[in-house]
Amino acid sequence: MKRRDGFANQVLILIPPEICRKADPVTRQLYITDIGYFPRAEDHYVVREAGSPSHILIVCTGGSGWYETGDGFREVKSGEAFIVEKNAPHAYGSAEGGWWELYWVHFDGALAAEMRRYLSGAVRGHPFPLPMGEESRHLFSLICASLAEGISPLNYELACGRLWSLFSGLSLDRKRGADVSRGVIDECLNLMEERIGGTLTLWELSERVSLTPQYLCRLFRQQTGHPPMEHYTRLKIQRACSLLDMTSERICEISLQLGIEDPYYFSRAFKRIMGMPPREYRRRQR
Repeated sequence: MKRRDGFANQVLILIPPEICRKADPVTRQLYITDIGYFPRAEDHYVVREAGSPSHILIVCTGGSGWYETGDGFREVKSGEAFIVEKNAPHAYGSAEGGWWELYWVHFDGALAAEMRRYLSGAVRGHPFPLPMGEESRHLFSLICASLAEGISPLNYELACGRLWSLFSGLSLDRKRGADVSRGVIDECLNLMEERIGGTLTLWELSERVSLTPQYLCRLFRQQTGHPPMEHYTRLKIQRACSLLDMTSERICEISLQLGIEDPYYFSRAFKRIMGMPPREYRRRQR
């Protein structure tokens, strides 16, 4: 028998409408209307012919299912998510004769549509990869815990504040994508940290992770927004800022500590990244 809810060990929290209406101006930018977790939803089925008054994010972390909107029928696998836009007629459920594990949240607010685009990236109407990480699961649990204590205005404000962090974490989970590519980036970052006081080449990075320089650059840009060597330079400048703040060492000495023998190159790189030369940066911090 198909069921909308009523699953063992489920979490299902519905926010009273008057609490949403009384939300303060900050909370009204992005707020929760419903939230829940189904650890094993068998024969799950939901249909809303008139749509939902809020956007719905559903993250599948086990099993498989499907959803259908005006854009068509889509299958959903573990490690994928989808968003149903508010007021759009839809239906969704677990795979025929099967089950799925779900984290889900209904959300709305002045920035809800923008947040929907932020979460899904360029994807619209299709499921998108979202391997939900441990930190995101923990944030989800914190939101539910604050509401489980009683849906008072204060607890609701706390839960909505945590929603921003949850969505940021989920967006990062999506951008990181497959564990393989993330492992490559982590390996590169570890080597950069080991060599923060020395030198490093793109070829050395590529050899460490057994990838071509071209493919590594593409992966790195996807994950960090910068090619590998630019990111390496930025890590050095970040460390330089700390040394300028916390020590009285001369700028040329800091440059040498970071493996940059030419202090003029160091100053140019610092200004390009921080918007001011290191001497001016130090004066502003004192």
